[in-house]
Amino acid sequence: MLTAVIFGLGVRPMRRREFITLLGGAATAWPRVFCVSLIDPASARDTEHEEIAEPNHSGLDAVPLAGPFQFPWSIAFLPDHSILVTERVGRLQLIKPGSVAREVAGLPPILSRDQSGLLDVAVDPSFAQNATIYLSYIHGATGTSTVRVMSAKLDRSSNRLIDQKVIFESTAATSTDQVGSRIAVMDGHLFLTLGDRWKGAQNLSDHVGSIIRIRTDGSVPPDNPFVSVPGVRPEIWTYGHRNPQGLAFDARTGQLWSHEHGPLGGDELNLIVAGRNYGWPIMTHGLSYSGEPIGEGTAKEGMEPPVHYWTPAIAPSGLAIESVGEVTVFWIGALVAECLVRLEMEDGRIVREQRLLRNALGRIRDLRIGPDGLIYVITDDPAGRLYRLQPANEQARSGESRSGL
Repeated sequence: MLTAVIFGLGVRPMRRREFITLLGGAATAWPRVFCVSLIDPASARDTEHEEIAEPNHSGLDAVPLAGPFQFPWSIAFLPDHSILVTERVGRLQLIKPGSVAREVAGLPPILSRDQSGLLDVAVDPSFAQNATIYLSYIHGATGTSTVRVMSAKLDRSSNRLIDQKVIFESTAATSTDQVGSRIAVMDGHLFLTLGDRWKGAQNLSDHVGSIIRIRTDGSVPPDNPFVSVPGVRPEIWTYGHRNPQGLAFDARTGQLWSHEHGPLGGDELNLIVAGRNYGWPIMTHGLSYSGEPIGEGTAKEGMEPPVHYWTPAIAPSGLAIESVGEVTVFWIGALVAECLVRLEMEDGRIVREQRLLRNALGRIRDLRIGPDGLIYVITDDPAGRLYRLQPANEQARSGESRSGL
């Protein structure tokens, strides 16, 4: 289906600092589409006690740019500001500014079932004009599938992927649910999350429940923490993860961050440090779906506690990180909570949480910070859409329609 887009039509891009300041200001006026929930810093690690503020009616709008897409999963920006959108059913769409979406040809066979299919897309941060693209997807058959990562380039003349190479395949073959599979690329290395719902994340002989690190050519770096340990998969960077669906670098510090789904509660935000064990299923703030405890409690020596957690669960998906002065800002999509979460961190501690777009757009599957410094989000739906968050007065001055389509 051809998809109309409206970006590139004369709206003045808002500088990143302007946008963050507008969202973070204590006296900010909010548009009708936004709802804010502020968490007392004293209880910031557990958001069970939540206060919802009444929204005002000015400030920012969520502007629809493109869609519908069939269960979109991820977005990425190319050097010319075109946007790639993956659809879980196995399609990759290219959206050019001021144009329509076109399906990219040349994708490999993809197993699309339940929560599986074509998942993340990332663009090499070297941002060469003919940039390398990385895709994660499910390969194989139901019950015996693996997660693969493929590198490729986009031939613009044919709108087709070329120079394809599978640079990673997970072990062991398993069922297709709860795979996570987010990609982050930095300094010639690719990191990938691999989920585990069924409690195998302490077994280092396969990739289940781990974050792996490889070079972008697929080789294993010699400084990986377990590369010389017999019986351990050399690609493993960290382990003990349940279902990570967010992965991003803090550009200021170089730190890698991830968030993951808990079971019944216990979603986590984690600072990812090489060789560390993040506890699942021995340590968790969540319960089994029957309501029974899991593992040995919420803390255990030798296991990394989360920097922040959510009970009840929000089902976090998608992650972007920015710095405002000395404050680190985390942007997180939420599926179950159907909102955009904004966290502020100072001195390694979460001091403020806001819930935006509550019940306005639906399940937010992914988000990115665009070249214009604005936040772009996609919604998880059989007719999902791509949105840009921008100041309402800028849209009004430009004369754009509210629907944008």
